[in-house]
Amino acid sequence: MMEQLILETISSHMKDDKVIRSSQHGFTKGKACLTNLINFYDEMAGLIDEGTTVDIVFLDFSKAFLIVCPITSSYNSPA
Repeated sequence: MMEQLILETISSHMKDDKVIRSSQHGFTKGKACLTNLINFYDEMAGLIDEGTTVDIVFLDFSKAFLIVCPITSSYNSPA
């Protein structure tokens, strides 16, 4: 119950005081990575239609988070 009150208060503050920009998609209610991707492609297509040169670099960090720290994995907790 207390968590819900805190969540509502923080959410209200962030929305009313415009803490989060409209371009923020992650962790925003009603927006997701897919809406961000659609928005990005729409903007890039508009620039290309205007004849603007556009360079796009995609980075894939998915495997970066699969690494297990050797110190953590070799630690044996007491039984």
